[in-house]
Amino acid sequence: MNLGIRIKKIRLNNNFSVRKLAGKIGVTASFIYQLEQNKVSPSFTTLKNIATNLNTSISLLVEEKLPEEWIITRHDNRRPYNNKPGNETLTPLENSNKKMQPVLFHMDPGDENKDINLFNQEEEEEEHFFFVLKGQIKIMTINNMHALDHNDAAYFIFDSPISIINNGSETAEVLWVISPPQDRE
Repeated sequence: MNLGIRIKKIRLNNNFSVRKLAGKIGVTASFIYQLEQNKVSPSFTTLKNIATNLNTSISLLVEEKLPEEWIITRHDNRRPYNNKPGNETLTPLENSNKKMQPVLFHMDPGDENKDINLFNQEEEEEEHFFFVLKGQIKIMTINNMHALDHNDAAYFIFDSPISIINNGSETAEVLWVISPPQDRE
């Protein structure tokens, strides 16, 4: 993968528009477009500024092989979610500025989770995907209640969840993927 493609992918993962990245590093949007198409080469200083503003390293931008920690999150490197044992975010790296944030969570029977706005965004701007690995849950939205059983999946784009309840008799295990809104600058 060439430098331009990597910069573009990382820029998009950080929800930066071309104009926003250009403004942060002090170049024109045209330069960023040309760079992403490999029509120009950045100076070392510009490359360093790009890496800094995209929360990455120069080596990640220029090395042929991506480091494993960019792609894989090992079990012992997961970060806790919601201060509950067994609830973990699954995104590689310490950077949560990604297009999607996968969370693996467990709920005991009768538990309710109302802390579901991970990105502190307007709820209607997020997209949510749930896959029930074990047990049963109910997902409440402003307008509806959706019951999901083992191996059921749900995708919410217009009606954001406001709470999740384990209505079953066993611990529920759920894979939840949240897609934060794109930066609209």
